[in-house]
Amino acid sequence: MKQFAVIGYPISHSLSPQLHNEIFKQINLNASYKTFKILPNNLGEFSLKNKCDGYNVTIPHKIAIAKYLNSLDDSAKHISAVNCVHNNIGYNTDWIGFMNAMEFNNVKLEGKDCLIIGAGGAAYAIAYALIKSKVKSISVHNRTKEHKENLLKWINKSISNNIADNPNVIINCTPLGMSPNINLTPDYKKLNKKHIAIDTIYNPIETKWLNNCKREGARTIGGLDMFIGQGVASINIWLQTNIKNDIDTKLIKNKLEKLLC
Repeated sequence: MKQFAVIGYPISHSLSPQLHNEIFKQINLNASYKTFKILPNNLGEFSLKNKCDGYNVTIPHKIAIAKYLNSLDDSAKHISAVNCVHNNIGYNTDWIGFMNAMEFNNVKLEGKDCLIIGAGGAAYAIAYALIKSKVKSISVHNRTKEHKENLLKWINKSISNNIADNPNVIINCTPLGMSPNINLTPDYKKLNKKHIAIDTIYNPIETKWLNNCKREGARTIGGLDMFIGQGVASINIWLQTNIKNDIDTKLIKNKLEKLLC
């Protein structure tokens, strides 16, 4: 039996076991997926001694894990964060998850003017996906000016970034609204029926911010599709294959939705 896992601290809230075990069931793979609560000072020991065939990495280890790995793939190097490990090589599948979610929802990003809310690790992964998708521009809305400017400098190295006053696509990359703090919202509210509002949060299924965007007429996409997409991308790395056409994404989504508030 193959063994996979997700490491983090805290970790009990993670839906990754339910996601991956459902996928393993659909592709008839004899495998298990567990959670490991790893304190920061135990991260190096885990990376050296674990017996996993592959594992995911979540908060707060996505940056720190890199120094214990043999190497990083190009995306993990650019984003400076790792959320997937195989053969002691670090990968980032968050950006692939976002692109998979856009494909699943028939959103064409090429040529679009985009706005990222937030400037933390998730924002870099989303920015990387937007660059790969050949968007027209990327602007950043963030409370801390220094973090905003750092992200914009990073973006400007990759695209000719003529920022638009009225972006088409707005993506929340902050944790504001995540369970249990479901009443918090980003302070960006300038949306209407011409906009697509996307949240990277998957619990709750629809954040208060997304609900507000929907009331203003915007098309909304929650974070669950991205979460599923990054999980599929991780399994593709671990198995060195492509399971995209072997799984029922809608069924997976329906099963996970029943577990969420």
